[in-house]
Amino acid sequence: MILWRTRTYGLFSRGLVLLCLLVLAVSCGYGLARAGASKPAGADERLRGLLTQRYEILQQMVKSEQLQMESGRIDVLTFQSLMDALYRAQADLCTTAAERVKVYEKRVEVLAAQEKLIERQAEAGRATQVQVAQGKLVTLNAQIDLERLRLGPATSQP
Repeated sequence: MILWRTRTYGLFSRGLVLLCLLVLAVSCGYGLARAGASKPAGADERLRGLLTQRYEILQQMVKSEQLQMESGRIDVLTFQSLMDALYRAQADLCTTAAERVKVYEKRVEVLAAQEKLIERQAEAGRATQVQVAQGKLVTLNAQIDLERLRLGPATSQP
């Protein structure tokens, strides 16, 4: 105990404390530098441009495929999957959680209506029960996504 009060050990302990503080300061500075360097300039604009481009392409595809679905050239399940992709792309363009929730609510509404259409087709003999189940799965996945979004980031998928 008395040794720590001597001049030699006092300098040693102060030096050790200073060294620890220096290491801590350098590591914090390095972490901040890495955090700032991880996002290159213009990355947000590039990403936004790509997301917009994807959304516009999906919109064109939906317009084209809707005419084909109405004429019976493609099945409703294929169109339902395309609509799901369109609403996901639209949600990716949203800037706030409230906007995203509105898009997901509309997504669930549209997919549920298409699910009912698949069920009517099955009753008429133009769709199988497997297709009905697939349509239900798409709608259920959309509902699950909506509920996860409403609950917040703590329940989102890894």
